[in-house]
Amino acid sequence: MPKIFVKILLVIIPFISFSQEVEIKHLSTTINTIGAELNFVQINKNTALYTSSTLEEGKYQSLIFKTELKNEEWIKGKYYHLGKSYAYGNISYPGENYYFYFNIIDELGNSKIAFRDPEESVTKFLNNKINLANSTNTQPHMVKYNNKSILYFVSERKSGFGGSDIWFCVIDKFGNYGEPINAGERINTKYNEITPFYNVWSGELFFSSDREEKENGIDIYKSSGSLNLWNMPKKVEELNSKEDDLYLSFYDEYSGYFSSNRSPSIYEDKENCCNDVFSFKYPKKDSIILTFIDTIKKHLPIKLYFHNDEPDPRTLEVSTKKTYKETYIAYHILKDEYLKINPSKQIEDFFEKTLKGNYNKLDLTLNYVLETLEKGNMVELHIKGFASPLYEKQYNTNLSKRRISSFMNLINSFKNGQLKSYLEIGKLKIVELPFGENQSQHVSDNPEDRKKSVYSKDAMLERKIEIVEIIEL
Repeated sequence: MPKIFVKILLVIIPFISFSQEVEIKHLSTTINTIGAELNFVQINKNTALYTSSTLEEGKYQSLIFKTELKNEEWIKGKYYHLGKSYAYGNISYPGENYYFYFNIIDELGNSKIAFRDPEESVTKFLNNKINLANSTNTQPHMVKYNNKSILYFVSERKSGFGGSDIWFCVIDKFGNYGEPINAGERINTKYNEITPFYNVWSGELFFSSDREEKENGIDIYKSSGSLNLWNMPKKVEELNSKEDDLYLSFYDEYSGYFSSNRSPSIYEDKENCCNDVFSFKYPKKDSIILTFIDTIKKHLPIKLYFHNDEPDPRTLEVSTKKTYKETYIAYHILKDEYLKINPSKQIEDFFEKTLKGNYNKLDLTLNYVLETLEKGNMVELHIKGFASPLYEKQYNTNLSKRRISSFMNLINSFKNGQLKSYLEIGKLKIVELPFGENQSQHVSDNPEDRKKSVYSKDAMLERKIEIVEIIEL
């Protein structure tokens, strides 16, 4: 790669698309220097943390600095002491009540992820499954959404796709870190995928990659989805340049920061050598939201599909504790099983286009509903349940109610319960329509013929609930 400090990025590193009228600004020389400034993270209205790397006696040294906003300008950063180490950076500061994470490199070049309790001053390292021996482990990003805590990080290890990959682990309610899981082949390639940031406002993972290095260096990409179930990434064209663009972070729904060595980055010897911090700001979505309902209604009904007899099989209960998101993920994981029993392009397309496509439309719709409610309007959603003909009518009716219950659980947990409050005061209403009988003449009701009654596309299309209408009141 042609730019200085790119190598260190892989070692400390060992190194809602809106309108495209995004405003990009180069931060002042109180932040940007002739070294490299990276990973600028605003943690509240007036405070931010960032990493600054310099060349000291032939070696790159990185430290974390803290800056304050004064008169709408970030003042010169002060050294943020985290302990004795040759180099550290890549801080992730999810909130005052959470551990914050950062990356440490020792004199031998070992790259590890560490954390601190905000109430303590002791640095601790994550377990050796995350900080795997003989591997690079860096760029932590911790985020909490949908009542789950997820730690994303970057690692170059033998079980990846090649180069640096993005990995994640789930943190349980007791603070235990789950097994590291690769974010999957849609995110990771044989090239380097780095600097992950999950945007809770849009439900998208932002990251950078040199997969098209010969053309554009390192570019910023984004993908919707979660965990290791992602749509194909797209370039964030409005933020990318012909130089390196990375370390994107959002402070709020519309604004944030990234690092780039584009002009007018500050340099000493070679133009476009060093990464500086840039801010970005998207326009408000008000003008877009006014027409978004028309777009959504064109795609109604939104169809939410389920595996056979899910959720909670073999019961007459009419409610469940599961959310639709949980049943969706569990269903998508069964893709290989379905293809093994009934291999066909139709089944492949169902999982990748129909199942996933409708889930993504649901996420967009619920974001729109929340926007509408926040403007003071009332919203009514009409929901209808269906089932395949394997069971008696009463059983299917109850199964349909459980499926609607999983949707209600998703509503209650969406954006950390923001929609739930509108349900409780009657601003958001969910109207359950009568159970829908099976309409297909090609779905088998023979439980012995599971290939047709469970694993056929016709059967899969009948196991669903539908959002059939959205009404603003």
